[in-house]
Amino acid sequence: MSIMKKITRLAAALCATALFTPLSHAEDLVVGANSSGVTIDFTSGTNAYDNTFVGYDPGANANTLNVYNTNTVLTNSGDLTVGRSGSGNSLVISNAGTVANTTGTIGNNSFSSNNIVLVTGASSLWTNTGDVRIGFQSRGNSLVISNAGTVANDWGLIGAYYSSDNSALVTGANSLWTNSGALYVGNAGSGNTLVISNAGTLANSLGFIGIASSATSNRVLVTGTNSLWSNSGDVKFNGSGSSLTISNGGRVADANSFIGNDADSYNNSALVTGVNSLWTNSGDVVVGNDGSGNSLVISDGGRVADANGYIGYGADSSNNSALVTGAGSLWTNSADLYVGGNELCPS
Repeated sequence: MSIMKKITRLAAALCATALFTPLSHAEDLVVGANSSGVTIDFTSGTNAYDNTFVGYDPGANANTLNVYNTNTVLTNSGDLTVGRSGSGNSLVISNAGTVANTTGTIGNNSFSSNNIVLVTGASSLWTNTGDVRIGFQSRGNSLVISNAGTVANDWGLIGAYYSSDNSALVTGANSLWTNSGALYVGNAGSGNTLVISNAGTLANSLGFIGIASSATSNRVLVTGTNSLWSNSGDVKFNGSGSSLTISNGGRVADANSFIGNDADSYNNSALVTGVNSLWTNSGDVVVGNDGSGNSLVISDGGRVADANGYIGYGADSSNNSALVTGAGSLWTNSADLYVGGNELCPS
């Protein structure tokens, strides 16, 4: 029966704000089925549903679900979607509230935009046994993790499929986003952004800045002392015009880095700038594995460390460059530096 099964259409029954105490339902929770401006607050107890939707139909805009206070739990056996078809909808998890589900989606289709999930405050937690998708064929959606809030999931996708101008922000000491799988900043869309600031932390396996050749101008910024993007695997730039900036004492750590990974990867850039800004690679840094016009700039006391460094490698790589400039700026290769191709290109 899918959507036609018993759905808790709270928006139809409630036009303003409601306070919810412990509930248990084997059905869906819908905040704003076809209405706007509905607010629902969960303030205590365990609240169990199949799936949760905040903003269901086209035109269901500016609806809000708040989950807050210690021991307040919203649990879903299925998915959670903020902005299935509406715009400006929000989920706020604060003051040690907890939300759990399988896949989490913020902005589900072309009718949904500018939806947001905010996870804020110590012990505030959003757990996903599946993926978190920030913009699924939609634009302008965002995830914000602040003030020691935590989000955990499998894959993280900022701009899934042809989605543009979506964003994620991890900010503040002990704020944490953990992806047991890969993180994608821009799949085939453009202008998607990730910012890690003020001692926030993001951890994942592989990191991708753009995937398809149509992915353009996707950006990652890691800024501020103790801000960290940690990758157990590689970081790869695909598409064109995408960038990684490490500044003001921010840090990025990974295995190998490919700035311009494919033949269609061009004009991608990495900038490491400012004292104590650091990019460490347990393996190699390749500027232009394939593609053209890719660049690495280390300036004003920034540092990059790796095993081998490559500036241009494959037959399709050209006009790639590296610049080390300013007092204290340093590129350290514990093994060799190659300007041009070499048969030992990392895989």
